[in-house]
Amino acid sequence: MFLIALWLFFFSSDDFVRNDILNKKNDLQLKASFMSKIARPTFKNSKATDFQLMLDMYDLFDDPQLLPIHKIKIYRYEDKTEIGRDFVYYNGTRPIRRSPIAVTPLDAIGSQGQKNKWYTWDIMGALFSYYRKLSDTRVVTAPIVPKRSKFNPQYHVIKSGENTYDIRVLAPIKVDRKTVALVEVWEDYDLKNAYFSRNSLRVQFLIGISLITLVFGLALAFSIAFPLRRLSKRLNRKLTPSDMAEQMTNMSVAKLASRKDEIGLLHNNLIKLTKQIIRLFKDKEQFAADVSHELKNPIASIIAHVENNLENENINKNSALLKIKNQALRMNKLVSDISEAAIVDHEIVAKKREKFDISNIVNDIATHYIDEIKNSKVEINLSLQKNINFNGLPDRIAQILINLIENAISFSHPRGTINISLSKRWRKQLILIVEDSGPGIPNNMKELIFERFFTSRSGHSVVKNSSGLGLFMCREIVEAHGGKIHVETSKLGGAKFVVSL
Repeated sequence: MFLIALWLFFFSSDDFVRNDILNKKNDLQLKASFMSKIARPTFKNSKATDFQLMLDMYDLFDDPQLLPIHKIKIYRYEDKTEIGRDFVYYNGTRPIRRSPIAVTPLDAIGSQGQKNKWYTWDIMGALFSYYRKLSDTRVVTAPIVPKRSKFNPQYHVIKSGENTYDIRVLAPIKVDRKTVALVEVWEDYDLKNAYFSRNSLRVQFLIGISLITLVFGLALAFSIAFPLRRLSKRLNRKLTPSDMAEQMTNMSVAKLASRKDEIGLLHNNLIKLTKQIIRLFKDKEQFAADVSHELKNPIASIIAHVENNLENENINKNSALLKIKNQALRMNKLVSDISEAAIVDHEIVAKKREKFDISNIVNDIATHYIDEIKNSKVEINLSLQKNINFNGLPDRIAQILINLIENAISFSHPRGTINISLSKRWRKQLILIVEDSGPGIPNNMKELIFERFFTSRSGHSVVKNSSGLGLFMCREIVEAHGGKIHVETSKLGGAKFVVSL
């Protein structure tokens, strides 16, 4: 499109010929006016014959150094005679010469030093065929009406051949306000020669620009457009529900993965996105399987206890009913946590983030648990940096701290210490730490504890009806805010959870 616009602009904005013809017309008018003024004193001699006037005109205008033009005629003017049939006082087309005229033939257009540029002339010939038609509408005028030249100079530009124009001027010679003769000056204008001499270099320049543009265009196409097209085709494949995750793993283009430019970055980000989608599919599938497994166990237990109670109606009835109640409570807690996890998944994607003071939230939650366990032998210590602002979901950030504190309390019973700290350095992430003096977490379980439904509690740390979803939701919330969570061994002897946001 750029090249088409460039060539159209070049073609439509070229007004050299029109201006050149206008300049030549003005020049001819000046020469005709000049000749009429020079000839006027001669025509004032009323006794001079036409032959004497003719000799005088040749004496005046036959010096080519004085007036270097040869297409001139001076006619006697008569109202009833058609122009060109009157007596001719001066005919510049057949001048009297005292030296022989040397004739040098001109080479054809484009033959001098241009044989190796045939492509330029072919292009210019095609352009000229259209330009000639455009030029005709711009410069061609109506023919001269000779009678009108009695009063004022007249001119015309008319076609005299396929590629030539006739530029002609008629100017009156007046004596005592009476027109006695006409000066006719004309010139043949070769449109093709003028166009070629004017535009040969310009066309070569445009051809060079066009070739450079095409080369760069092809380079960009091979380096950007074609790879993007190939990637688009790879991503535009129709996926079947049978094995969607497996199909999405084959979308990578090896040649694009190794590129270090924006195309490679785009490819790698798209592949990263597809991997996240694959992980989401697999997680959802695993989630459904885990939920099914976790729900079947309490349901089966409830059915078994109920059946046993029906067979032995009066034996250990209260105990059986209590077991049924406990299993039902466990299942209720599990369903509630699963529902909460689903709500968290939705909020971290759809809910709008807001700016809040995380220091106040941590302080309020920690103070609440300090008051709640003040009669126990578990001690909570705070080290909080004030006025730390954070952009996120305040309710979900609070849920992270609640889950971590409740885990720390459960592992620190019946006696222990919990340290909670919050800090942030200039241009660094904020760090939230919750550590306890409990039994700690074995190295082989430091990653497993963040999986769904995982629990390894024993002894005093056992929490009734625990679902194993707390740390999983903590990790999901932290990662949704662009942070990380991991567990270390605390100096207190237990677990140290570090959240960086």
